[in-house]
Amino acid sequence: MTESTHLLSSKRIPQSISERQRALKESGVGKAAHLIKDAVIGHQEAPYEGYYDPYENEQSVTRNNISVICGRLVVRLRGAVTFSSWVLFMLTFFEPPPWCRDSSNLLLDEGGHDGTYSHEYGDCKQLFDAYGTTEDGEENQELYPSSNSMWLTIYQSKLIELVCVCFISLFMAFAFADDGFVLRLFFYPGYKRWTHAIQCIVLVCLLTSAIFDNTTCNPFLRMLILGTFLRKFQLELWTFLKMIPEMMVPLSMLAIVVVFYAWFGVVIFYDSPQGIASFPNLAEGMWSLWICVTTANYPDVMMPSYNEHRGVALYFISFMVLSFFYLMNLVLAISVNAYDDSIESRKSS
Repeated sequence: MTESTHLLSSKRIPQSISERQRALKESGVGKAAHLIKDAVIGHQEAPYEGYYDPYENEQSVTRNNISVICGRLVVRLRGAVTFSSWVLFMLTFFEPPPWCRDSSNLLLDEGGHDGTYSHEYGDCKQLFDAYGTTEDGEENQELYPSSNSMWLTIYQSKLIELVCVCFISLFMAFAFADDGFVLRLFFYPGYKRWTHAIQCIVLVCLLTSAIFDNTTCNPFLRMLILGTFLRKFQLELWTFLKMIPEMMVPLSMLAIVVVFYAWFGVVIFYDSPQGIASFPNLAEGMWSLWICVTTANYPDVMMPSYNEHRGVALYFISFMVLSFFYLMNLVLAISVNAYDDSIESRKSS
């Protein structure tokens, strides 16, 4: 019999609990030795606030035994449940998309390119096989390019989703048993409450969507539950959220610069080719300048007016100096400093 099987044996658990309870009452290194033992065999790093300690309560023998067994199962299944969350997330890329399973609202008059149709894919097969003329006049083109990534049928995707959701739900049940079936501990205030609450809500929503065959929000729900099992992702997300208040000042300055230059552009380019193309109104002018900040349309955006008068370059160059070279780099500097501070705090803790 292997060590892990021996540790999970129902005959061994009561003896382990009894030994631990005696050690906690004695002076010396007994308590520390059993805490180290728990860490080695994968129960909990140590009993601490917000977690159920099966060794303290001598009355609930059955509950204590279940808590110890489920606590060790939670540790051993954590990698498997994270993998299941990844499978759920990747399922979005290979299943028939929810938007095309019923294409009655897409007004598609043409049949499939090869004349075939399969109810296993809803209307997705028909849509992805449809060819026609695009808006720019190209004939015999795919109307809905899919890169041939629809590998699963609707039934297969639902089956995989249900298996993953059931396995994650079983893991959550083990976690609830690890907390001694105490809701107050399972939803303990702080990180634990938010994580378990999100996981339970998402699992209920996924099961409901499978029952009522409405999977429109499933890609977002799968991404959300995956994030609850990725601790490093949560740390990076929390670091990003903490830096947002510090970035509000340069971002506000950038917004003011964009609004001012957009208003100025609407005025000076009024009723000109430049104004008609990029500054017909304040909203369109702000959008043109925001794209200019990303350099996606620069210098093309200024060429209509630059060809008429070289002095127009001062308007766009001054805008780029303020927005792209100064304010965007200021945002980058704040971001780098925030990450440096986060890394230092992680090292110190």
